[in-house]
Amino acid sequence: MLSGVIAAIRDGFGFIKCVDRDARMFFHFSEVLEETQLHISDEVEFTVVPDMLSAQRNHAVRIKKLPKGTVSFHTQSEQRFVGVVEKEVAVTNKNASPTKGKEKETEEGVIAYEDCGVKLTVPYHIKDLEGGSQPQTGDKVEFSINEVKRTGQQSAVSIRVLNRNGSNAKRLHGFVAALKDNFGFIETANHDQEIFFHYSEMCGDLDNLDLGDTVEYSLSKGKGNKVSAEKVTKVAAVNGTGEDVGTTILTGKVIRPIRSVDPSQAEYQGLIEVIDDGKGPSYPFGIMGMANKGDCLQKGEFVKFQVCTVSQTGQKMACNVVPQRRAVVECVKDQFGFITYEVGDSKKLFFHVKEVLDGLELQTGDEVEFSVVLNQRTGKCSACNVRRVSEGPKPVATPRPDRLVNRLKSITLDDASAPRLVILRQPRGPDSSKGFSVERKTRQPGVID
Repeated sequence: MLSGVIAAIRDGFGFIKCVDRDARMFFHFSEVLEETQLHISDEVEFTVVPDMLSAQRNHAVRIKKLPKGTVSFHTQSEQRFVGVVEKEVAVTNKNASPTKGKEKETEEGVIAYEDCGVKLTVPYHIKDLEGGSQPQTGDKVEFSINEVKRTGQQSAVSIRVLNRNGSNAKRLHGFVAALKDNFGFIETANHDQEIFFHYSEMCGDLDNLDLGDTVEYSLSKGKGNKVSAEKVTKVAAVNGTGEDVGTTILTGKVIRPIRSVDPSQAEYQGLIEVIDDGKGPSYPFGIMGMANKGDCLQKGEFVKFQVCTVSQTGQKMACNVVPQRRAVVECVKDQFGFITYEVGDSKKLFFHVKEVLDGLELQTGDEVEFSVVLNQRTGKCSACNVRRVSEGPKPVATPRPDRLVNRLKSITLDDASAPRLVILRQPRGPDSSKGFSVERKTRQPGVID
C-alpha cells in the first residue's frame, strides 16, 4: 500500500500527491472505500494499478482515508549530530521593506560534521533554526538530519547554536526603534543611542519585524567611519528597560521627544519632566519606555509613567509611558475625520472611523482620547484607539428666516402674485393616450371610497 495526501479534487475525480513518487496519482471517486467524503490535504493510503485504457499510465484504487498525522513526506533522525557552520545562510532582499512585501532569494547554508569517522556536509535553511539566533561561519551547532522520502535529499533541521566562534564580531542585543523605506534604527541595550541598519543586513523575514522587537546584531564601520549594524537577526524578547520598576505612577510633561519623532535633535533619548508637585526631576526615555511602541509623543504633551532602573548602567528612566491626550472632533466625513490637535506643523489630526473604539459614531464637537502614531514611511501622524469621553452639543436646526416664514403664511391660492405651476407638456402613455385611463376625482381629506 502507498500513501499520500489529496492534492486536488475535481468533478468526480481527483489527484493524490504521493510520498514515494514524483507524479501526482489520478483517482476516481468510485474507488474511495467506506463512502468517505475526501477533501484537499486529507491523508490516504491506496493501491496503484495500470490504467485499462493506457498501459503507460497508472491510477489509484482502494483508497482509504487515514487519521491526520499518519502520512509523512520526510524522516527525521533521532540521533543528534554536532558540527561547525562552514557557510552561513545569505539572504538577498530585492527592494526589501516591511511595508512592501517583495520576494527574497535565500541561499542555503552548509554545516560540516563527522559520522563514524567520515567527514560529511549537509545544507540548512533559516526556517530550520531554533531559538532565533542566526549561526555564523565557524559556530559550533547541534542538529538533526531530515531526509525527503521521495528524493533522499538530506538537510539539517532543529539547529541550535552551542558555541560562538571567538573570531566572530561580538553580538549585541537591541530593540527596533524606527523602520523607514529601506533602512531602520536599533535602540541599544542601554537605551541611550540608536544604530543605523540597512534592510539588506536583515537575516530573516522583514515583514515580521515591528517596532520594539528584540534583535541581535554586530557592529561594523562603513564609509566615513560611520558605525552601523550588520547581520541583524530577530530573537526572542528580553527585558525592556530593566527589571526594577517603581510602583508609583507619576504625571509628567514631554520636554523632548525621541529622535525618530524629531530627527533634527542631536540626542536620541526623549525627556519627561515630573509635574506632580510643581517642577520635579526629569527622566529620559526611549522606544522601549513607551507602553505603545508606535505612539508618537510630541513635545509639550502630558503623560503618566513609572520610573525603572536599567540593570546594565543603573540609570533611572521613564517606562510604561502613556500619553494623556484629550481634544475635540473637528469634523467627520464618511470613513474618516479630523481632531483639533496640533502635531508638528498641522493644526488638525487625521483619523479613520475603524480606529474609533466600541464602534461608536463620532459627531462634531465630541471630546475624545486617542493615541498618535507616526507612519514611519511617510513621516505623517494619525490618531488611533480613539475613545469618546463626552458627547458634544447636539446640532440645532437653523430656523427659517422670519421674512420667509411671513411670506409663506401670506400666500393663498387666490393670490394672483403667488408662484404658479405651469404645465408645458401633458404626459402620454405608450398608446399615445393622455397617460391616465381613469378619470381623476377630487378627494375629500379623511374619506375613503
